[in-house]
This record gives sequence, C-alpha cells and structure tokens, in this order.
Amino acid sequence: MDSLINIKSVNKNYCLARETEGIAAWCKQLIKPQYETFQALNSIDFTVQKGAAVGFIGPNGAGKSSLIKILCGIQKPSSGSVRVLGYDPSLREKEFLNQIGVVFGHKTSLWWDLPVITSFDTYREIYSIKDNDYRERLAELTEALNLSKVLHKPVRNLSLGERVKCELTLNLLHSPKLIFLDEPTVGLDVTSKYEIRKYLNYKRKVDDLSVFLTSHDLGDIESCCDDAIIIDKGKIRFDGSMNELSANFKANVKLTVSAQDATQSEARLLVFKKAIKKFQNISILNDGSNQTTYLIPKNYLGSVFDMFQGGVYDLEVSPLDFESNVVNLFKTWSGE
Repeated sequence: MDSLINIKSVNKNYCLARETEGIAAWCKQLIKPQYETFQALNSIDFTVQKGAAVGFIGPNGAGKSSLIKILCGIQKPSSGSVRVLGYDPSLREKEFLNQIGVVFGHKTSLWWDLPVITSFDTYREIYSIKDNDYRERLAELTEALNLSKVLHKPVRNLSLGERVKCELTLNLLHSPKLIFLDEPTVGLDVTSKYEIRKYLNYKRKVDDLSVFLTSHDLGDIESCCDDAIIIDKGKIRFDGSMNELSANFKANVKLTVSAQDATQSEARLLVFKKAIKKFQNISILNDGSNQTTYLIPKNYLGSVFDMFQGGVYDLEVSPLDFESNVVNLFKTWSGE
C-alpha cells in the first residue's frame, strides 16, 4: 500500500517565557527575557497508509493538536522528517493544499456575518472547482448532513452542530484525498454526531477518503477508525489496529462488589478491600459506600471467587467499555 503519512523522529519544542515576581524581576525579564523549553512531541514515529482512518487519542496536553498542525503545515517540527502525500507540509505548496482538508472543531473557516452559501461559493473559486462538480458535491453534502435549511443563514445564527457540519462540508467540497479532523464533534448532539460519522464512513467507502481524527469522544474513534494511535506526554504509547487495541483491553474485566446485607454494606466492603489487596494489578474504578467496582485481570476471577463464598457478597462481572479502558490507561500512565 502507498504511504500517505510518514513521520520519523519528530520533536516539537515550545519556548515559554519564565514567570517573574516583583517589579524588578519583571523589568529584567522585559529587557533580557529568559525562556524555558517545553517539549510537546518527543521522537514521534509512525506511518499511515492510503485509505486508512486513524484515530489519534490522548489526554489534554498530550500533543495531539501540535501534531495535527505540523501535518497540515501550520507549524514546523523542531526536528525530524514529515512527509504527507509525498510533500513537506511546512512548504505549503499549492498541490499539497489542494489534496487536504482540515477541520478544527473549536475554530471556524466560515465568514461569520455572511450566509453559509457565500463561504461555499468563495471556496469554489479558491479551489477552482468545476461548476458541475460543485453542484453535485454540495447537493450530496447538503442531503447527507441535513443542511438545506441553513445554507442561506448567516454563520453567526447557526447552532454549534450546524456550524461544524458546514465546516466539514466546506473542507470536502474540493474532494480532498486526506482530511484532518481535530475534535470535530465537541459539544454536538447525538444526531449531528451520527450524521457526521455516517458520511465520513460513506466517503471512505466510495472515494477512498483517508481520515486522521483526534477526539475526546471515543465513540467517534470506534465508529470511524480502523487504526489507533495513543499519545501521552508527547510520546506514542500505542500504534496499531483497533482490533489489536480491543484485544489488549479484553484481558481485564469490571468486577462490581456489593454486600447482600445493606445495613452492613460499608463494613463488608472494607473487609473485601483489605482481602483483595493480596492481588496485584487491580485498581478501583468506583468506590461507593454501598458498592465498589474494580478493574481486574480476567485470570484473577477464579481466585477471587474462591476467597469469598457463603453468600455474603454479590459479585457481578462485566466487560469494560472502550472508553473506560482508555481512561484507565491514562490514569495508569499519569503515575509514571
């Protein structure tokens, strides 16, 4: 398969002015400023193949937006090699920009005080889209994303969901080969999310559109992506398929423990907590006065059940959903 994105040993550092206290220190910093270096990305390496849909996952401050900006040419890496569609993004060549789309969920590329259709018409001229292609693509996007009632509204009068769908439409009108989506569904209602996910999957199928998606809504990742990259503190923690990631998660299950006697619930749960400490790699997901939920390796279940027999406890075992598994990973790494 053709390599769509190729990143080797990429680092990104930011220089931050040192904080000062007192007027004398402030004046000194003003005349001769001193800086501290913050490393947002640390030796990033990965490859994305043509036609792939990659979910880029990480907590706030992990380096996701910095990498997106490097991939689309808004920023340059401090060091390392970046190739996207065979181009160096930092050069911002016209041939490269014509083949990508970029949607930042917290920013807008639409003309704020003008009707939505004005922004679409402007992009048609910027990208030299043929009239027939423009009409066909706009009609398809308008129907798929339910935009017929908003095309002639000023952008400032749109709801958040309507604006984000218009942003996506704007960046798909020129039929890019690759689209970058940075938190595209933040704050959206369930219907808007469903429409966006459905259309992205449709475009991947019929036009071989490649998608690079960052989102804190892991439903977006599960619905649209075949592969996942997890980043934390500027470093890649996982790079593989969603199936591989899910298989890793299946090693753990959720164990919910409650006492059958409600009047002695808190005391009984305390006894259970002390006893279960003999097992390693067990963490508490939710600690309540009447019920405690643990993340526990599946192969520990038999030993745990053998310890507690006689009808004193209710033990419920259930699989952990994808989002909870990822959150638990972040908690584990935060202690490193």
